Amino acid sequence: MFVWFFFSLKYQVHILTKLAAELNKFMLEKVAEDTSSILRSPMPGVLVAISVKPGDMVAEGQEICVIEAMKMQNSMTAGKTGKVKSVHCKAGDTVGEGDLLVELE
Repeated sequence: MFVWFFFSLKYQVHILTKLAAELNKFMLEKVAEDTSSILRSPMPGVLVAISVKPGDMVAEGQEICVIEAMKMQNSMTAGKTGKVKSVHCKAGDTVGEGDLLVELE
């Protein structure tokens, strides 16, 4: 049995069998999503408050909404400065992990 070594640019070592090494060249790289202009719920919970509406200007780090999960309130902030394009929920809504809450332009 032959084992092939695959080195990435970050010096991570992947130990693969010969078949896995041959098939690895057909695997597509996952492109990271640009999440700086969207705000997604990090966990399931209840949306307690939304501090913005479409057309509002927000600064990076400004509080956009508050989610209550497991009896704790979590403040969600803007990832960049911009104008609010749309708000996809309202106070009192139950949200799941990954649900889209707010979009910035």
